[in-house]
Amino acid sequence: MKDALFGTEIEYGSAGEFPPARAATLVKNVIFAERRFGIIDPAPREWDETPGNGGFLFNGARLYLDSGHIEYATAECRTLDDIVEQENAADAILLDAVESQELNRRLFFIKNNTDYLGNTFGYHENYAVRRSPLSLDMATGLMPFLTTRQLYAGAGMTITDRDDGGLPFHISQRAAFVTIDMSQRVRFGGRPIVNLRDEPLTEEAGLRRLHVIVGDANRSEFATALKIGSTALVAQLLESGWSPDLALHAPVQTLKEISSNPAGPWSVDLADGRSMAALDVQRIYHHAADRAFRGRDSDTDWTLDAWSECLDGLDGDPTVLVGKVDWVTKLEQLRRFADDSPDGWGDPDLVKVDLAYHHIDPTVSLFAELQRRGVAPRRTQGDVNPLAVPAGTRARARGRIVRALVEAQADTLIDWKDVHRNLGALTNWNDQLFLVYQYIEDWHELDAYGGWDVIPYLIDWTGIGVRGKLCELPNPFESYTAVAEEFADKLGGYLRP
Repeated sequence: MKDALFGTEIEYGSAGEFPPARAATLVKNVIFAERRFGIIDPAPREWDETPGNGGFLFNGARLYLDSGHIEYATAECRTLDDIVEQENAADAILLDAVESQELNRRLFFIKNNTDYLGNTFGYHENYAVRRSPLSLDMATGLMPFLTTRQLYAGAGMTITDRDDGGLPFHISQRAAFVTIDMSQRVRFGGRPIVNLRDEPLTEEAGLRRLHVIVGDANRSEFATALKIGSTALVAQLLESGWSPDLALHAPVQTLKEISSNPAGPWSVDLADGRSMAALDVQRIYHHAADRAFRGRDSDTDWTLDAWSECLDGLDGDPTVLVGKVDWVTKLEQLRRFADDSPDGWGDPDLVKVDLAYHHIDPTVSLFAELQRRGVAPRRTQGDVNPLAVPAGTRARARGRIVRALVEAQADTLIDWKDVHRNLGALTNWNDQLFLVYQYIEDWHELDAYGGWDVIPYLIDWTGIGVRGKLCELPNPFESYTAVAEEFADKLGGYLRP
């Protein structure tokens, strides 16, 4: 997609014989011990991480533990096929780890956002933008779009305790856990519709990171591509100065009301006292994107066409979107189960059917069965390739150097006792280094600290350091092929001078 760059972060739930935190740790350890997909990164990268908490993969992505879950951050992508392929690769890598330990039927990973016991885990989207997400016009412009986007991007959720007589089903899983309209926080301080985190994606290209945390993890490749494509187009509209010229009266309430009303129709109250159909809110954004971007590239045109198809289908007969829109597809399967059950919608096994939709193991996944039947169309063809690298981004260079690190067995040079004992308590404050806590933000900090004897290599999104030799990758739109190849050729000498 022209001028667009995006990626996602998936937190996986788990089920089976192992507690979630143990399951996540077990699989993470297997993935990096076997080095079949990437290499461990010894440095703790967040305040609550321990050394060796995760690592980078040959496909440019990163896999790590977060709050007791496996989390997979895709590489930077420029096409919708690439982002779908990156998410499919995450499923394939986890399945490979389970199968290599012969844990089939004992450990299952689930791509959804709730355990149905009142807990949620995240699915985050990242988009490159050329203006700060903190700017008022960007934040207010996103609000009506993200509040109503669930109508084609929601994953659906069975509700076991609904007592108002409505259908026990919500359109979105994350909507139930949103508590505030805007916030710079992700968890503490409220989960927002619009996340105001403002971070540089690259100083060289002047790009910022738009961080979206209100969305669901989709099983449908169609829904994943449409969710990412439509949001990328809206971000480009807003950064160009366009405005939807509308504001919602109560965004959080509206988000929840839409989600809890799968039968429709869906309306929103505006700040000026008017009411408007939620689908018409989406059409304002769609029409603006169509006028501005139609005809520029195939991903853009596909997004505009799929967007229009969904809005028209939802306005008429939503069942025409079965196989494409997750919540519509899941609701149809649940209806069939409830119709065949003597308990109807009161059958407690409906939750099992719901969870089965999200299993990534194709032998037990309801969604995989729908794909096999041809009900759910795929964007990608053939078997999933977990080693495929997105084209036209720095992910290719990162993946090449990660492969060289594996070939050089760089992880065997790590003295884990030394890392735990001597790395710690490192942070920056007022341009000075203080030994306070075990944390390294990126390779710049390790280089300034002079800690290459403790950590022989450090992999970061913007570059890779090996014993003080640095391969910088500042621009996510660049492939850095020649630079990475030269660095990879010399890497063995850097590791063992």
